[in-house]
Amino acid sequence: MTTSEVSLDVWRKIFETNLFAVVAVTQAMLPLIRKSDAGRIVNLSSILASLTLHSDPNSPLYDFKAVAYDTSKTAVNQYTVHLAYELRNTPIKVNAAHPGWVKTDLGGEGAPMEIVDGAKTSVALATLPADGPTGAYIHMGDRLPW
Repeated sequence: MTTSEVSLDVWRKIFETNLFAVVAVTQAMLPLIRKSDAGRIVNLSSILASLTLHSDPNSPLYDFKAVAYDTSKTAVNQYTVHLAYELRNTPIKVNAAHPGWVKTDLGGEGAPMEIVDGAKTSVALATLPADGPTGAYIHMGDRLPW
């Protein structure tokens, strides 16, 4: 299916899951997180959210396009940046994690990573020290291009 053929129903379902649910859970939990001495918010993103990699003809992602999914994850990244900015003067860290290509229902059996490995980035971001990054897009300790 081409970009111009993706139905509005598909767009809505994907955004409801990948963005609006993230915003709803964050808004519900933020009052409790604000009470923490070391609150951490880890938004699950994807390498497919990278505008840099999608627009570079030399990128391995260049020819892989799933417009509604990719765009929803890019929106998660933008939400991460804005929330990190809002909370910049607090001890709360807000980051986006790319878990990798993981053997899940979405990733499929051909994915090279096991679930336990796919969780490593999220766990690392959830347990950041006070001097850790905020407003970052991370995979396995490395910053990804927005």
